[in-house]
Amino acid sequence: MGTSGGRVLLVDRSGRGHAYAELFSRTRPDATVFYAPGCSAITTERVVSVPHLSLSDPLPLVEFARREEVDFVFVANAVALTGGFVDVFREHGIPVIGPDRAASRLEASKSYTKDLCRHYGVRVAEYAWFDDPEEARGYVRAVPYAVVVKAEGLCGGNGSFVCDTAEDAVRAIDTLMVERRLHGREISFFTLLDGRGGHLHLPLALDYPKSDDANRGVTCGGMGAISPHPLEDARLLEEYEDRILAPLKECIRGEGLRYTGVVYVGSMLTDEGPYLLEVNVRLGDPEAEAVLPRVESDFFGVCRAVLDGTLADHPSLRVSDLYTCVVTLAQGRTRHLSRGRNKGWYVGWPYGRYGKGYPITGIERVDPARCRVFLGEAEVHPEKGLVSDGGRVVHVVGLGATRREAVENAYANVGHVHFEGMRYRSDIGRVLPWTEPALSAGT
Repeated sequence: MGTSGGRVLLVDRSGRGHAYAELFSRTRPDATVFYAPGCSAITTERVVSVPHLSLSDPLPLVEFARREEVDFVFVANAVALTGGFVDVFREHGIPVIGPDRAASRLEASKSYTKDLCRHYGVRVAEYAWFDDPEEARGYVRAVPYAVVVKAEGLCGGNGSFVCDTAEDAVRAIDTLMVERRLHGREISFFTLLDGRGGHLHLPLALDYPKSDDANRGVTCGGMGAISPHPLEDARLLEEYEDRILAPLKECIRGEGLRYTGVVYVGSMLTDEGPYLLEVNVRLGDPEAEAVLPRVESDFFGVCRAVLDGTLADHPSLRVSDLYTCVVTLAQGRTRHLSRGRNKGWYVGWPYGRYGKGYPITGIERVDPARCRVFLGEAEVHPEKGLVSDGGRVVHVVGLGATRREAVENAYANVGHVHFEGMRYRSDIGRVLPWTEPALSAGT
């Protein structure tokens, strides 16, 4: 398959997908990226969105991949992965990167993953599973420690409740999992696997999972991110490889799972070292928007090594020294109008229902020397132009030689963008998610 320069079909629809598309095209200048369904507003010459394709049916994607003679398919979307899209591409003989349906259960089922990790020696917090809410309530009232209550299945970043008291936990129990609350600092590791034991680490990022300033509000899919992570160093990476990644890879091998692509390991750094909190089978969003702009290696070539099972022989990724700060522009509170009549208010993402179709202006004013813009849930309306089409609409990524400079560049350019109800956190990169003081000058 394929012609000179390289052709890839990228399956996603998010700011993460746009960041991947930019990475492929930036690091392989003669490559063509078909981004499906993508975003119809992305019109660069070598990134071609395919909005008539969807994340609900893989067969039209298979037909498209054959017709366009792509070299391989890269599946980046959690719904597509857990829905078995990788299996379908493989059944049709199309090279594809991504864990298959069985391996994607590592994200789709928290209970399955925690049980496997405990069996293979991956360090996890104490936990218990319940399908009876009353039994769960009794458990959280009896244990001598604070807990985290988590929902089973894909939750889009909204299925975890960190509880300070038993009363908090009782209110949160409409789910199937309760685990001991670990105290420390969260850090996520992103590692590319080739299915044969080889791996490469992507840069680390720190995300901001709370909806409101000062780390208040509800836990959501993420309101921003920074990279590098303030705590990352060589010693930490070695500890992660030894205590988490090695037994996790043994788990994948021992269970016969077919896993290629990115594994996202959410961890808690405690006084006893890192503990695994969760496994996701794709790069996070908005962490991807912070991490991928820093990668300088030819990512098309890296993917070739994944497909060939030769990552162990591949040199480490070349990573820029730049700092990044992602500010997510979300669809907030707006009036609910129906046929010109006021029906009240949409509360906005992530608190509840949100409106769609609000024109987005000012993106052309963002300074490309200091920022990247990745489109998330947005589309082109035939009359209104670029409009909002979901919860996390636009991601503005500031670049800088220091974290402070990246933060300043991000917010200076956020000021150019507008759509009705637009909301964002004003403190990404200025405070840390564990509520430490604002960063000092020059960091």
